[in-house]
Amino acid sequence: MWSLNKSKSPARRGVTQRLKRRRHLSLFLRSLSLVVVSISVISAAYFWKSGLFGQWVMEARDTVDRRIADAGFTINEVRVTGQENTSLKQVHDALALYDGQSIVSLDLDKILEQVEALPWVKMATVIKIMPDALAVAITEHEAAALWQKNGKFYLVNKAGKIITDRELEKYAFLPHVVGKDANENLTGLLAMKDKYPDLFAKVKSAVWIGRRRWNLNLAGGIKIKLPEKGADLAWDRLYDYQTRQKILTRDVLVIDFCQQGKTIVRLTPQEAQRRRLLKKFGNKQESI
Repeated sequence: MWSLNKSKSPARRGVTQRLKRRRHLSLFLRSLSLVVVSISVISAAYFWKSGLFGQWVMEARDTVDRRIADAGFTINEVRVTGQENTSLKQVHDALALYDGQSIVSLDLDKILEQVEALPWVKMATVIKIMPDALAVAITEHEAAALWQKNGKFYLVNKAGKIITDRELEKYAFLPHVVGKDANENLTGLLAMKDKYPDLFAKVKSAVWIGRRRWNLNLAGGIKIKLPEKGADLAWDRLYDYQTRQKILTRDVLVIDFCQQGKTIVRLTPQEAQRRRLLKKFGNKQESI
């Protein structure tokens, strides 16, 4: 009879044992890999959370900085141009450079942000000049007016942005505007100043009324009421009155342009009384 379970030959038994050993070795290596990866992840997490990673990065950066500095790439010169109202000390403080700092490690975006945060600086450009210089070009705000709000004064530019509230006495020659949001409505007022500068020189202050129009207080005590719309045309008419009739030298309290197409002139009490008497006794009336 033939048995169905024949004994394996010695050669086949050897092959089977080698295959088993390989499978065991492969399983061991996979397990070992998982253990190594797990340990690496845990170690990295600890390294990060403990702050050691950040410390390592800083130490590495400092080492690189020192080596670059040793190679001659330290900042030895800072060239600043364009500043008039911004002091060099303010610029240097904003740059926040330290002795021996390498030019390669500079964060230009951060430095630019710090320089443009200075009160007078409208915009700036910061560039590296290899191997050891830094150039800072500044464009400053143009002062346009002194804005008074709640009893406090501010220097503002044409767009109404506050520049500073210090050392304002040197800007007393600028237009003096008063009222909430007056600083944001300078465009038309400054256009009038540019059009007839001699006439505007008589304006002592401009008050923004009802968030919609201007009253001009002149040095002689006369008040000019400009309309909400067509203020530029009213300004032309005032210039014409002054050129032809010297209206601002008369005994006038108020010149009101607020009613479309009309000019209403309010006289001083004394002048009004004088004219009433002239009319009463039949004398010729004056036009203004």
